[in-house]
Amino acid sequence: MFQEMLNSLSTFSLKDLHHFKSDLDLLIQKKSYAEKNILDKRSSHRAPVKISGTAEIEREREFFDHTYKINIKEMSTNGLVLTIPATVIQGDILITTFRLPSNGERKVVNCKALRVKEISSNGNGIYEVAARAVDRSEVKAYREMLKKRGQ
Repeated sequence: MFQEMLNSLSTFSLKDLHHFKSDLDLLIQKKSYAEKNILDKRSSHRAPVKISGTAEIEREREFFDHTYKINIKEMSTNGLVLTIPATVIQGDILITTFRLPSNGERKVVNCKALRVKEISSNGNGIYEVAARAVDRSEVKAYREMLKKRGQ
């Protein structure tokens, strides 16, 4: 079957072959991106970036006032991937603060940890966290849940 397709393509003009090649490249790109989305469980494309900033873990704010240095590796309109030297649990709310490289504007993003993976375990673990941006109402609900958990 493949050989028959190649034989039929030999009768096409050069212009038609270039058009076919561009359509085929686009189809291959769409299929490979769809396969990658299935494996990564991502709904949108994330841009690779190198932005440093800080993060506070909402669960720890009750007892500690500690800010962790983070490195943001990937960013999209609705989430980000970052590395943090603190233990993060799936479902934690993080308050991330960073400056945009383009104009220096300070951004504060509340996000919820969806996937957590330990990437280094030399005494202190470094975790890679995939987080989705959330609004203030979800942060408020999380704080209420933390207040009521021991009752």
